[in-house]
Amino acid sequence: MFIAARPSLLKPLRSTATDDLHPTEARWFALRVGYRKEKVVAKLLRQQEINCFLPLRERPYHYKSKTGVRQIPLLGGYVFVKIIGREAAAVHAAPFVFGFVRIGRVRKQVTEQEIEVLRRISCDLSLSWAVEDAVLPLRRGCRVEIARGPLAGVRGHYVEARSKKAFIISFDGLDARLMTCEVSSADIISLAEIKTS
Repeated sequence: MFIAARPSLLKPLRSTATDDLHPTEARWFALRVGYRKEKVVAKLLRQQEINCFLPLRERPYHYKSKTGVRQIPLLGGYVFVKIIGREAAAVHAAPFVFGFVRIGRVRKQVTEQEIEVLRRISCDLSLSWAVEDAVLPLRRGCRVEIARGPLAGVRGHYVEARSKKAFIISFDGLDARLMTCEVSSADIISLAEIKTS
């Protein structure tokens, strides 16, 4: 038996999605990686001479026989790479890499400012992750800026309060919730209040 398909059904689908990946200009992108495989992926990518960044923070541990400090990923499940177009296939083919972070079908770049914020967070040992008793009344979607501390000057949109101190803020450029940023309510100001005063 011979089955023939109509030629109109075999046409390739046209993608209307745009992509921030550039053929010659290196840009930062976020990768989704396997659970607890962030350090492995970063090491493998560095061996392939691919520029990558894994923000880490120190976490103390205490056992009966010893105590110490571990470096754990700041954003579990994510590694950042600075690549050009031809390196994308090698990055995607690396073990434990699930793919690029996309907004819809579009692979969006992470701005240099956002990478700098992550560097500041991961390098500052004075950041406290404990919960305080102050609550800042903010409306969902309002523009906010962090006024003090290592994240001073970072702007974004307020999403929600997870607790009395933990806020989710989406950064302006990436506009994707990759992390929960825990910031003292005294350090956040609403940009709407500044404009009206």
